[in-house]
Amino acid sequence: MIYTTNGDVPGIIGLLGTTFGDAGVNIANFQLGRDRPGGDAIALLYVDAPVSETVLAKLRAREEIQSAKPLVFNLD
Repeated sequence: MIYTTNGDVPGIIGLLGTTFGDAGVNIANFQLGRDRPGGDAIALLYVDAPVSETVLAKLRAREEIQSAKPLVFNLD
């Protein structure tokens, strides 16, 4: 799972989809939320495989993305 934060602006869904698609990462599920129109937003992307630090760095380099990090849960 990948957790991102960003401002609520047009184009974020496309940016995330294109970045992961170009890297060959399949998005299984995509959840979005925001505190208000034009405010702070988050996205949770459920992916089929781990995402490389290179791909996350590409996201972080974009002005629109405030943070991007993997979430790993211990299911033991």
